[in-house]
Amino acid sequence: MSKRFYWLKMKKDFFKRHDIRIIEAMPNGKDYVLFYLKLLLESIDHDGTLRFSDTIPYDEQMLSIVTNTNIDIVRSALKLFCELSLVEIMDDQTIFLQEVESMIGDETDWAAKKRAFRQEKINNALQIEDISRTKKDNVRQEIEIEKEIDKELEKEIEHSAKSRRFCPPTVDEVSQYCQERHNGVCPQAFIDFYLSKNWMIGKNKMKDWKASVRTWEQREQKNAPSKQNFAGVTYTDEQLSKFEDDPAELVRQMKGDQG
Repeated sequence: MSKRFYWLKMKKDFFKRHDIRIIEAMPNGKDYVLFYLKLLLESIDHDGTLRFSDTIPYDEQMLSIVTNTNIDIVRSALKLFCELSLVEIMDDQTIFLQEVESMIGDETDWAAKKRAFRQEKINNALQIEDISRTKKDNVRQEIEIEKEIDKELEKEIEHSAKSRRFCPPTVDEVSQYCQERHNGVCPQAFIDFYLSKNWMIGKNKMKDWKASVRTWEQREQKNAPSKQNFAGVTYTDEQLSKFEDDPAELVRQMKGDQG
C-alpha cells in the first residue's frame, strides 16, 4: 500500500494576516504563532481534528508535551485561538482547526516516484532531440509534457480530496459502534436527527460521526433521570420491578441497607 505524504500549503502573506499580526504583537506572541503552526502540522492527516485517541482527548499537559511548548503558553494560546476563531473546542473536547482543510497538500509516494520518472523521460527526450530542432520547439514540447503531468496530478489530488470528504454512516455502522461502547444510544434516532440537519454541526459539516455519537452519549448520560427511592437509596429498574411483584422484598432490602 502506498504511503501518503502531507504538507501545509501556506500563502505568502500568512504572516501579514491581521489575526497573525495581532497574535505576534502580544507578549509571547511569537511562541503562540509557533504553537499554532505545530497544531496545524499535527492535524493535517486528521482533517484538522486533534485527539489522542477515540476515547481520550488531548488536554493542555499532553499538548505541551507533544508540541514541546511551555504549558502556560499552551493554556493562554488555546484561549486566544478560540477567541479569534482559529480553533474550536468541540463538545467531546476534540480540537478542530478551522483552516486546515484549505491548507492541506498531499500525494502518495507512488505519485512522487511517477513524477520523478516522467521528469527523467523529459530530460532524456530533450537530450536525444535532433540538434536541428530549434529552442522554441524544445520549449513547446516540454510545456506539453508538463501539462500532461499536471493533469494527472490534478486528477490524483481531486481523488484524494473526494476520499477525505465525510461519508454519512449507515444505521448498522452506528448500531455496531454503539454496541461496542455499550452506551444505549438509539442508532436510528441518531441517523434521523443528523439527516434532518443535513449532517451539519452548527455551521460546519460533520467531520467525524463517531465523535458525534460520543457527544450524544455524554448528553444522554448527563440528562438521564436519577431514580432515588425509599430513604434516599438508588435502585435499578430491575430491582423496582421486583419490589412491585414482592413488596416484602423491599422491606428486607431496606432493613439490609439500614443494617
